[in-house]
Amino acid sequence: MQRWIKIGVLLTFSQLALANDLISAFPMESYNQNVASWIKPTDLDYDKPLRSKEYQQQRYAEFYQRYYASSAESSLSPWGSSYVNLLLSQSENQNILTQESQIITEFKTNHLTNPKKIAYGENYRPYDARWFAKISANMDLAGVTSLKYSSSNRAIAVDNLFVRTLPTMDPLFYSSKIAGEGYPFDNLQETALFIGMPLYIIKQSLDKEWSLVIASDDIGWVKTAGLARVNDRFIKNWQKAAKAGVIAITQQSTLVDKLGRFRAMVYNGISLPLSKQTSANYEALIPVANLQREAQILPVLVPKSAAAVMPLTLTPHNIANIMQSQIGKPYGWGGMFFDYDCSAETKALFTPFGIYLPRNSQFQSSAGKTIVLDQLSSAEREQYLIKNGHKLLTLVQIPGHIMLYIGNYANPNSLNHETIAMSYQNIWGLRTRENNSRAVLGGSVIFPLLAEYPEDPQLLSFYDQAARSKFRLIYLDQVADK
Repeated sequence: MQRWIKIGVLLTFSQLALANDLISAFPMESYNQNVASWIKPTDLDYDKPLRSKEYQQQRYAEFYQRYYASSAESSLSPWGSSYVNLLLSQSENQNILTQESQIITEFKTNHLTNPKKIAYGENYRPYDARWFAKISANMDLAGVTSLKYSSSNRAIAVDNLFVRTLPTMDPLFYSSKIAGEGYPFDNLQETALFIGMPLYIIKQSLDKEWSLVIASDDIGWVKTAGLARVNDRFIKNWQKAAKAGVIAITQQSTLVDKLGRFRAMVYNGISLPLSKQTSANYEALIPVANLQREAQILPVLVPKSAAAVMPLTLTPHNIANIMQSQIGKPYGWGGMFFDYDCSAETKALFTPFGIYLPRNSQFQSSAGKTIVLDQLSSAEREQYLIKNGHKLLTLVQIPGHIMLYIGNYANPNSLNHETIAMSYQNIWGLRTRENNSRAVLGGSVIFPLLAEYPEDPQLLSFYDQAARSKFRLIYLDQVADK
């Protein structure tokens, strides 16, 4: 165990902080973050496809259905009536409006009755009844006259957007005195939507600033200024371009038009229709809004170093390149600041390869064959992963978190150099067994899955059977069970 001396007393890493500190920084100095040290260019399989071209095309077809399809028969696209109608009204007594009403009621009730769920703002002060009442009135749920699909409500994101649980940018934190609460865990931050994503507008807020939308991955409130409505003509031209080719962003970059004017920032995992390409750039298409808030198509330039034509061949080399562009980027709860959390990271990583992953870690098990190891002991979980994990194609799912298994390695920080499983993940931090503090990693990292972390044995292992009720492997190279 690594230890430090202070006033003659041996202290573990967690004890370095004051006894009442809930957050401390996990020391990463001993953990090599150079992707090439783990996925080595000298490996014999470095440029060998991990799956067949046919398999990737099959997965890409599903991706296309979610982001570019529009037919009434499509059950995957927010431009398709069957998908939208299913979400608008699940039953006679349960629809999207009753759900929205239940959400704000639950926040308000918890605020008044549950000391652990008092709603605080960014100033550490609890919200009052006026705050809830103002938001509730602005939602204007009683103002909706129809919950049936209408083609006039189809839309597209013309900017990058935050999806909010309620129509406000005010954060809603629980007490920062509770480990795992407070910043950055804004309970109103759902996810981020990106330019070019198809949407369906359910309704606008009373002040018109917000729109309640259906996306391919979520339902929530976004700023109306970031939307434009689409018609059949736009969709036809958008799809025509997408059928000819789609690019995925592999490295954060800016988009400029042909006059060199800035148009948008793009992040890993965003996809856009491809128009043509030169030796240095892709010419992609983005939607822009005219004065009537109708979508029009604009060509923009994307550096070839920052994007790839989909589906990119699924090789260790290509996976490593994307990982290296992301390593060290901050953790972004729910896409906060357009940074990524655990499931956004895995989703963005596999998008260039044409593999669609749901946005939420709980549902990413639907992306491949799931192996349930919940009942195994901590040691058995570790050994099963080491023995049966599929390198670079296995997601490891525990309650509230997901990560990618990248292979087995000799532990470089141990005298015995025992075999360990290595992961790529975007994580906030490790919690202690008592769940009274967090050791923050705070971003995308290559990190070993150890039975015990030498910096502090009180930090909870990812394998811990007593504390983690779920431990599952999702093989992305195999089809999910129906």
